[in-house]
Amino acid sequence: MQKALAEHVKHPDHPDQLVMLEHNPVFTLGRNAVMTDIHVSPEFCAEQGVEIQETDRGGEVTYHGPGQIVVYPICNLCGGREDVGRLVRGLEEAMIRTAAEFGVVADRLKGAPGIWVSTPRGLEKLGAVGLHLSRWITTHGIAFNVDPNLDHFQWITPCGFTDKGVCSLRSLLGEAAPDFDTALDRLQLHLCECLGLDVQASRPPSRSVSAMTWRRGLTGPEILMMLRVPSHGEWWQSVTGMIEPGESCEEAALRELMEETGLVGKLTPMPLQHSFWIDPKIIAFPDAEPRFNTETCFHVEVPFGMPVRLALDEHSEFKWCGFEEAQALMKWEGSKAALRLLVSWLDIAP
Repeated sequence: MQKALAEHVKHPDHPDQLVMLEHNPVFTLGRNAVMTDIHVSPEFCAEQGVEIQETDRGGEVTYHGPGQIVVYPICNLCGGREDVGRLVRGLEEAMIRTAAEFGVVADRLKGAPGIWVSTPRGLEKLGAVGLHLSRWITTHGIAFNVDPNLDHFQWITPCGFTDKGVCSLRSLLGEAAPDFDTALDRLQLHLCECLGLDVQASRPPSRSVSAMTWRRGLTGPEILMMLRVPSHGEWWQSVTGMIEPGESCEEAALRELMEETGLVGKLTPMPLQHSFWIDPKIIAFPDAEPRFNTETCFHVEVPFGMPVRLALDEHSEFKWCGFEEAQALMKWEGSKAALRLLVSWLDIAP
């Protein structure tokens, strides 16, 4: 998403972009990070559902996850704004002001980007900063801790500091801490004030559903995988589709299941909703503005032996796969995340 938006803001008539989100649990390594900054094995991380991702931002290793506001300001600093220090100070000031709204006194620390809070345990980081700059186009940004799982920070040397801790609004305020959406709204307000941004209406993402379709096979659970026809991308997937006007997510998932496979079954929502950039090489659009889609995930169990009737204008073939084969066939990270959730629920090793 950042690369697409960075390419977009290179044009002098295109506005800066502000992306605000929650990540799935992930350790990200900056350009100065080393793997020894992660104190647990990749296998342990996989078991705990924490990914490991190298990035091109500055800094060392840190953690992102639910309960943490991650902000990516994608800005073109050309034309008189060529001052990265000013941008960093603006990002820090926005976090400081947000913390202050909820009664937390945070401040800068010389030589240690981010914002820090003095606690009975010593200095603890409430918000981190890590940027990448290429030809005065910025990517990456800040992470502000509302209520993430702070235990995950104990598995790493966060930002290279061994003598300082990590805190959150929840760890500081307890039940008085704001919820995620409230904190995000206030942080957005202060970011716009401190960075001099004039908020404009953005194009809303399109919306789709996925319905990971499976059955209880003779040797264990099996996932339905279908090969899209070449004109639709020619990759393997389970059931997906766009939500039509007036439909609920559940109605769309059941309709797509019937239209694509002729199957019916028990539909169950999954605690997974993910957003992604739509590559114009796959779907062409009339203008250059990046498009995004938000997908809501379900899984659906169908009876063994029920025949599959493919919609041949969309898929050319299908197969029932074990977890390992299905994971290998899947192209997109969101599908793989949904499959991992399904594996964990069924309590069967892939």
